[in-house]
Amino acid sequence: MIADARRLFARLERLGPALGARASLDPSRARAPLPVELAARLMEGEEARRRAFAEGLADVVGVLVEDFPDNIFWDLDYLACCLWKAGGADEMRAFAGRVAALCRGFGNKSELRFRYAHDFLFGYDWARWVAREPGERAGIGPFDPAFLDYLETRLQELRDLISDHDTKYGPLEGRTFRNPFSFRREPRDEARLHQVLAREELIPVKAWRLDGERRWDLPFTELRAEVAERLGLAREDAS
Repeated sequence: MIADARRLFARLERLGPALGARASLDPSRARAPLPVELAARLMEGEEARRRAFAEGLADVVGVLVEDFPDNIFWDLDYLACCLWKAGGADEMRAFAGRVAALCRGFGNKSELRFRYAHDFLFGYDWARWVAREPGERAGIGPFDPAFLDYLETRLQELRDLISDHDTKYGPLEGRTFRNPFSFRREPRDEARLHQVLAREELIPVKAWRLDGERRWDLPFTELRAEVAERLGLAREDAS
């Protein structure tokens, strides 16, 4: 049993260097915590749950590393906490499997080919979804099953748009990343923009907190675009 626990922690430890500088949007810390540090903070109690959590967290972080290698901000505290609170061992495995599959679906090896996981981790996709029907969705969190249901449906919709050569979501050429937004998302631009957004309290989900303090009741997508324009990051080729 002890050897098994060591093996699980060793897997999490091996993932740490792959997160690079582990930038964080939390102004109170220099770096985001390592996956193994999150596990040590959250895991307690029943062995089966601890094993499922460690395996699930390693699976999710592993996919994020592989499919979003350019990701900058690695605040995984809230996501890890949601995994821990998903329920028993079977529920945690199911949760991790769904999150990992979504990351595969939207990542750099897919036809969607988004560059960062920031919109998912920090709640921009979620806040936009809640704002469309707040009476029905305000109580649903960014990693709750109902929102993951939506993302799975949306993933297939986007794949269909690509197949149909949609004007906004058509096939990409070469190794370019998809950017349907009105502002540039090169790494330096992305880091600067989101650091300013964090300072101005314009991040929908504070993913660096275990409780994931969140709000949806601001037009975060539009506000992000306005801040980007203010910073001189508007795309000249944006329609």
